[in-house]
Amino acid sequence: MMYRGIMEQDSFPVVPPGCSDDETSIQEFINEAKAALVSVGIIRDAFICNGKDPGKLSGRIVDSDMHDVARFLNRLLGLSPNIQNRLFDLFTSILDIVLHNARIEGQLDSGIVDIKAKNVEMTESPRTVHTDSLSGALTVLFTFTIDRGVTWESAKTMLEEREKFGAGTSIDGFYESRREWMGRRHFILSLEGSTEGMYKIIRPAIGEALREMPSSELKSKYRKVSSIDKVSKGWQEEYDASSKQCMHGSKCKIGSYCTVGRRLQELNILGGLILPVWGTIEKALAKQERLIHKRIRVVRLVTTNDSQRIVGLLIPNSAVESVLTGLQWVGH
Repeated sequence: MMYRGIMEQDSFPVVPPGCSDDETSIQEFINEAKAALVSVGIIRDAFICNGKDPGKLSGRIVDSDMHDVARFLNRLLGLSPNIQNRLFDLFTSILDIVLHNARIEGQLDSGIVDIKAKNVEMTESPRTVHTDSLSGALTVLFTFTIDRGVTWESAKTMLEEREKFGAGTSIDGFYESRREWMGRRHFILSLEGSTEGMYKIIRPAIGEALREMPSSELKSKYRKVSSIDKVSKGWQEEYDASSKQCMHGSKCKIGSYCTVGRRLQELNILGGLILPVWGTIEKALAKQERLIHKRIRVVRLVTTNDSQRIVGLLIPNSAVESVLTGLQWVGH
């Protein structure tokens, strides 16, 4: 993805470090990056273009180098500090996006996933869905409701606490999206992150985002809002709407099973005896339409009211009936 951007075969998914949004500064970075990669042998058979793009440096990156991270990092050491740092920052920014997208699509295998939310409640008593004929051990279905949202009062307090102690930067504050989505603009709270130039993003529906956002991306996608009344109204509307609806609106193709941008979610987790019924669960999930619903994921959560810790397999809501039907036939 990074190499394709440098070779101008595709656009960068982020604004390169040290660049503004204008094409001129990005092109200057591309030219400098190409020259650097030529100097360390990653771009091969380099030549200066004639005709359509006179004076432009070009070449090729062999397939074996396209995905060789170790080689890229090793060759970085042979570059001057300025371009070395900019290329490494670009690499890590793109890596963050790749990991973020993999999480959303259910393609990132990160072991046990912690389910984090402002409120986690068990909505009904655990339900025994299978009893092993030999050991008598139980497979149990737990159903939870989680609330990931942040109220307007909480968001306002977060910012006020920062300002009271003189922490943060001038970029901290409330922002609205430059573009409309589903007929309205969306509001966020930006707070200084763990490293310079990076910001934590808090949204009404899902709370703090998984990754911090570079200031350049923040400014390109959002604009700061000074009117508290405007932010308060927009924040509350999004908080309320997301309780029952995903970010795609009422016409979402997946309907009630879609949880993207949804504040309140129902989670179904299978716990207890799992290994003997693993194959049955796999078969049920394999029938699901969405890729994210096909993967078996081990999750862990803690209930808010009584701190009960549950570890088990997350069963997509769309697959619950199929899984339960399959479990009825285990051992028969």
